[in-house]
Amino acid sequence: MATLKEIKSHIKSVDDTAKITSAMYLISSGKYKALKSQIALFSPYMNSLEAEIESAGEGVTAEECVYTRKGGGDTAVLAVASDKGLCGDYNRAVFRALQRTLAENPQAKVFAIGAKLKKLLDAAGIEYEKDFDFPMKNPDEAFSAKISEYFCSAFREERFSRVSAVYTSFEDGRKAIEKTLLPINAERAETQVTEFEYFPSKTDVLDCLVPIYLSGVFFNIFLQSYISEQYSRMLAMDSANINATSLLEELKIQYNHLRQNAITTEITEISNERKRNDR
Repeated sequence: MATLKEIKSHIKSVDDTAKITSAMYLISSGKYKALKSQIALFSPYMNSLEAEIESAGEGVTAEECVYTRKGGGDTAVLAVASDKGLCGDYNRAVFRALQRTLAENPQAKVFAIGAKLKKLLDAAGIEYEKDFDFPMKNPDEAFSAKISEYFCSAFREERFSRVSAVYTSFEDGRKAIEKTLLPINAERAETQVTEFEYFPSKTDVLDCLVPIYLSGVFFNIFLQSYISEQYSRMLAMDSANINATSLLEELKIQYNHLRQNAITTEITEISNERKRNDR
């Protein structure tokens, strides 16, 4: 049985851990709220871009626009997870979704963002492009534009026939999903799209517009991934706090019980000692 000193040390350790998990919960909560506002502001911009793609793509054949046709080369899969842990099953969910994608297309080239995801890939013996070294940080437009430029260039050069992303979509209930990014689907949706005249041609406009659009898509993917990470960490830290509170209550009961027993034992020994002295 543990001694009073050991239980007291355990209580302090759990209490210190609870303070850390509480602080992490508050930090993730603040980031989560800021990201929700950012996504709400960004959505109208993406909706407008998608409408322009649909309008410009109306009547354009796959042979006329490089971004709408399937070229040669392999399939590229960009998997997005976290650089940090302590976020529940978040990283493993992305890893499992990537495994399902690779099961259907074993020859696909993997690009990974997130140090934790790369460790899972290394442990599973799954090869990925080592020189694609982008950290998963607070998403910004410059970060997204660089990745868009890389994949657009590779697609134009027909190094890839398809580009997709595996990530956690907060809009889809924090599910890890796969989304095709290239070739784009420029078909008109059922909703009415305003007609414009395009100069010098729809094809030229699409060639300029798609990299901008894809940069926005990547930015949205990173926002979705990052907010999912923060939400998962909030849940994990909240669960840790609940467990810590429960454990602290048990330890304090155990400590008080042992302390009471020690006091009772000490009083009994003093009483017996006095009785022996009185004789």
